[in-house]
This record gives sequence, structure tokens and C-alpha cells, in this order.
Amino acid sequence: MLPTILLSLASLLLAVAPQNPQDDLAVPEGVIQDEGDYYTLDLSEVDDGGLTLRQFVKICQINTGLNFTLDESNSSTVRQKLDNRKLLLYGTKRIHKDDFYSFFQIMMKINGFVCVQQGSGDLAVIVIVENIGGNNTTIKANAPFVNEEDIHLFADKPGTYIYTVVSLDYANAQELGTSLRTTLGAGSGDNSAFMALGGEQAILIQGYGPFVAAAARMVAVLDSKPDIVQPEFKKVRLFEASAEELAEILGELVTSLQAVPQNATSNRSSRNSRSTSSASASGIETTVTAYSQDNSLLITADPELMPSILDLIAQLDTTVEDPQSNYHLYALQYLAVDALNEALENFIDRAEQEEEQARSNTSNAPQRQGIVVEAHAATNSLLVMATKSKWLELKALLDTLDRRQPQVLIETALIEVSSDFSKEIGIEYAKVETPTGNTQKGFVFTSVGISVGDTIGEARLPSPTAAGLTFGIFDGEDLGIPFILQAAQARNDSNILSVPSILVANNQTATIESSDQIPYQTSNAVQGAVSADVQYATAGITLNISPSISAEKYLRLNISLDVSAFRGESSGSLPPPTVSRKITTTVTLPDGATLWLGGIIRNDTTESDKGIPYLSDIPLIGWLFGSNSKTEIKTTLFFFCTPRILEDFEELGDISEKGKARAADTIGLDRLRMIDPTFDLEYPADIILPQDEDHDGETDTAHLNLSSFASPSYSTSGGVTDNISSDGE
Repeated sequence: MLPTILLSLASLLLAVAPQNPQDDLAVPEGVIQDEGDYYTLDLSEVDDGGLTLRQFVKICQINTGLNFTLDESNSSTVRQKLDNRKLLLYGTKRIHKDDFYSFFQIMMKINGFVCVQQGSGDLAVIVIVENIGGNNTTIKANAPFVNEEDIHLFADKPGTYIYTVVSLDYANAQELGTSLRTTLGAGSGDNSAFMALGGEQAILIQGYGPFVAAAARMVAVLDSKPDIVQPEFKKVRLFEASAEELAEILGELVTSLQAVPQNATSNRSSRNSRSTSSASASGIETTVTAYSQDNSLLITADPELMPSILDLIAQLDTTVEDPQSNYHLYALQYLAVDALNEALENFIDRAEQEEEQARSNTSNAPQRQGIVVEAHAATNSLLVMATKSKWLELKALLDTLDRRQPQVLIETALIEVSSDFSKEIGIEYAKVETPTGNTQKGFVFTSVGISVGDTIGEARLPSPTAAGLTFGIFDGEDLGIPFILQAAQARNDSNILSVPSILVANNQTATIESSDQIPYQTSNAVQGAVSADVQYATAGITLNISPSISAEKYLRLNISLDVSAFRGESSGSLPPPTVSRKITTTVTLPDGATLWLGGIIRNDTTESDKGIPYLSDIPLIGWLFGSNSKTEIKTTLFFFCTPRILEDFEELGDISEKGKARAADTIGLDRLRMIDPTFDLEYPADIILPQDEDHDGETDTAHLNLSSFASPSYSTSGGVTDNISSDGE
């Protein structure tokens, strides 16, 4: 009580005492009035328009008894700023004496100065510090630590920087600190800050008094005990749906029904074929378990979420008149399942890889079930497992692929004309006698391939396979041949005509093969034993042709033609000579056009002379001393091909009837009816026209034969094929 009385007396004396105009700390009269428990501050009484801040410091020192000093360690202008800066306050201010120091801090903070207390008790000194960045270290280093329960005492002291620690009972320190920094703007120019003390489950708050007090009050509000919600349990009997399947579906739907906090990643749903679970915002885990014994679902969930789950079950547990399945059967009508299966599987694999790549580039892309395709050759069908949307896409693709392809009738004609001519003439001499005793005899002979003999001194005989004319003179003693003459000429002409026709589907390959085989005998000697064997030489025609129809009804033909023929007979253990020719090409031609391939013309001429030097060169008689042979081979091959596109089976029926008619002319109608008992020849009807042909005045009967009017060849108008819609129609 006594200090208060002394302060009041000092204030009163200060107010009434005459002021020295030279004293810069002199307080003008009437600025502050003592009214018991209150001070009234009236700056309008100041003639020069305001009170300096240093004068205001002096007033606070007199009325609070606190000791003040100036911080001039970093700047010598603090005193000057306090003298030059005026404290303006419009109107009178009535302040409780206990709150005067808080009011003093407010006005100093407004003008850029704060109060930093150093020391405590009787040693305490208040340092007036300019509130600038360079003084942050000084301000924070001398800031006092305030207990949590005393923070409210600094709510009105904006010039005092303090520290405090607020303990938490329920909230997470790290998360709450982050939220407060965002909400209150900590870390800005007022040097306030929050620091989470995770080990202590508390938050360190630093800043000026009002900020720390407000932050502490907000922490107290946020650190409240959460409401505890008890989970609800339900057992739901199903009457239509399968408990196992519905449990899996509900697991996916429940996740989207409940609000899952961003930090509750550990509580996200985990599902399997029989049970699903997830966590709601209240922290209650939602579980859906299939109870197969009575086809029911066991559910635990947040009471607020349970009605939504029951509503979902009621909507899903309904009778399905047309049940949908992921298993499908597609019966192919025109394509072979083995030919389509591999290409389709490769296409699906590539498509799923592209979809997977696209999903990997999108973080929230849903997972999609793949497609499984298996070929069933016995029914020419595809077994497919796919979702409804995937099945519709695949079915549209199969409907487009499994269409009846146009067929192509290919009529061909192969003509080969060949001529072989050979001529040979030669003469040989021989005089060989075997000497007796110690006598010596000379010998002489010529050889141009006409006669045969093993060694000198043995008989030389004509070749047993020699053709043409062979004559000579025999030597009776040694059965030798003094001379032999052979003249032969041979001609071999052949004409091959083959007219095969074949029907082939679009983009398929047709093969026509016609061959002859000639046997010949071979022998093998193994360890002195000779065994004979029969081999066969093959020659004939092999035609491979593959048509491809373009959109404008043009035909691209891939043709491979191989023709071989025998050129003689087998000789000994050698097969007969064979000649072969081959054509491989790709052409494009209109429907019904005839392709002609020719020019495989061969003309070989071979001449051979053998004889005695000089003597065989004598004109006219030189042939008596040698052998001369000449061979000529001429071959010409022509290939004709006419493809026709058959759009429907009616065209094929007409062509078949014509083929049967030609066969009936060749083999007879009775033999053809063994194949088609209902077949009968149909001739064009004669039109009988009554007329007078001999002009005798009487009507004669004339017959007009329409058989010359042959059926027209099938042709198409061409054009571009329309695009096929996605539904395969």
C-alpha cells in the first residue's frame, strides 16, 4: 500500500511542479492525471502536438517504478528516434494503474520498439529495443520462459517476447504444429514460431505475449478428447446373390462411401475373395465377411455408415432374369479356329500391354480384367473369359472377321511343245593279233565310241545298245572287227496339254499336282554280295496359286508353277533324263481377265566330232576316219490362267452343272449318275416358228436352235467396300 501512495504523491508532485523548459524529459502539464485506481492520459493538452517517446518512457518509469534503459549497442540513433518520434493519441485514455505497463508496451510496439527485461527481482532492468531484424537475437536471447498456466498474464503485453510449452493430451504434435503454422502465419516478421515436441507430445510456442496467449488458447481448443463411436454389427441373409461374390463387390463400394483421412493410409481397405475391410473417418474398421453356411454377410461398421451398406445389399441382392457371365462361347462359321486362335491371342496380348502402359502413366487409373481366349477345335469355337464391355468389343471384332469370304474359280491351261532331234555317224578300224612264241606283231585300231572291248588283243564287238545302222567286217580268227560303221538318227516330239481348274477361298492357297513315276533298277554291292532295288523317278506338274481380292474387285495372284517331263528311258541303273521348268510371279488383274505367261522357250544345239587327226579333215572322205554327232532340243511352254470371283453359291451351282455336263459327254451319263443320281442334261428349248420356207404357199415348220446362246460369264460391278460398323452389321 505504501509504494502505491508514494507513486501517487510523486505523480501528483510531478503534475503540479513547475517544469524546466531546458529539461528534455520534463512532462508537460495536464498530460496525465491521477484518478485513484486509474490514470487519465490526455495528449491534447500538449501544445506542440504530441509527447515524445522518451517522455512517455519517463512517465511509465514514474508511474510503474520500473527501471528503463536504451539499447544503443547496435545503433546510436535509438535516443534520437525516441526524442523525434511523437506519441499521438486522439482523445483521453483512462487506464487502470495495474495495466499501465501493458498499455505502455502497446504504444511502444506501435512505434517500433519492444521491451526486453534483463535480470529479475530487484535486479530487473527493462531495455527499450528497436524492433528490427538486427535485434532479433537480442530479443529472443533475453525472452523469459513462461509456464503454461501463466501465459494469460502476457496476453496484453505485445512488447514482451516469451517462450512456453503447451502439452497435448489427444492431438498429434506434428500435425497440430503444421496446422497452426498455416492458420496463424507463424514465422513471419513478428518472429513467432511453433515447434512440435514429438517425444514429449507437446508444442513449443515462441513470440510476443498476445500471439503466444492466443496460440495457447487455440491449442487448448484443438486438443480435445475425440468422441468414441462404438462399431455396429449386422448379419444379413442373402436370398439371390452369392455371399462370396457380394462380399468382394461391397469391399470396393464401401471405400467410396466413407471419408478416409489423408493420413489414414494404413487403414485403407484390403480385400480377398471372402472378406473385405476398410476404415472410416471415425477410425472404425468396416469389415464385410461372407458366411457361406447360410449364405449371409457378417458386417461391422460405423453406425452412420451401416444404413448405406444395408441399402447397397438390398439393391444388389435381387433376382437376375438374364444373368451375365464372364464366360462366353463364340462358334465360328467360316474361319478355322486353329488359324484364328494364334493371331487373336497375339492381338489381345499386344492390346493389353498398351492398356497397361497407359494405366501406368495415370496414377488413378483403375485396374481392368484381361481377356482369356482358348480354341476348341472339336466345335470350331472360341472359349472366352472377359468382362461385359470387353466381350462386346471382342464380339464385334469376331463378327467382322468371321465372314464368308468370296471364292475364286481359277481355270488354267498349260501347253508345252518339245522336239528332240539327234544324228550320229562314225567308223572304226581295228587290227589286233596276239603273237606266238618270241615273235612280235604290230597292231592298230581307232575308237570313236562305236565298239566295246576290254583290253588290247581281245575281241572288239559292236555296242549292244547302238541305234541306227551298224555294219562291218569280222576277222574269223580273233572275232575282231577290222572295221565297223554306225549311222543313227533319232527324233522325240512331245505335246503336253493340261487344263486344271480349282476353287479356292479368298487369301487361301490352292495346289494342283499331277505327276508320273517311272521305275528303274539300282544295284548295291556290299561285301561281295549284290542286291537289287527299285527306285522311282517322278515328273509332272505342280501349281500353287493364292488369290487375294482387293476392295475394288481386282485380283492379286501369287503363282508358282513347276513343270517337269521325262526325256527318254532309264538306262541301266540310271533314272530316265528329266527336264524341268519353273515360274514364280505375282500379278494383279481384273475379275474374269485371262493371264498369259509364255516365253519359256529353249532351243539347244550340240555338235560333236571325233576322228584321226588330218585324215578326218580331208574333204568328202574325212568321215571315213572319225565320228560326227548332232543334237537339237526345242521346248516351248505356255501358261494361261483365268480367275473369276464367285460372290454367292448360286454361281458355284451353275458352274458345277456345266462341269457335270462336260463330264457326262466324256464318261457317259450313266456313269455320272453314279455320283449324282438326280443329274440330267438340260438343252436349250427350240423355238418353233411357222413359216413358208420353200415359197409354195404352204406353211412349213422351222426350228430355231438357241444352243449358240451360251450363258454369260459371271462378272462383278466392282467398287469400294463399305466400312463395317462396330456391332458387326
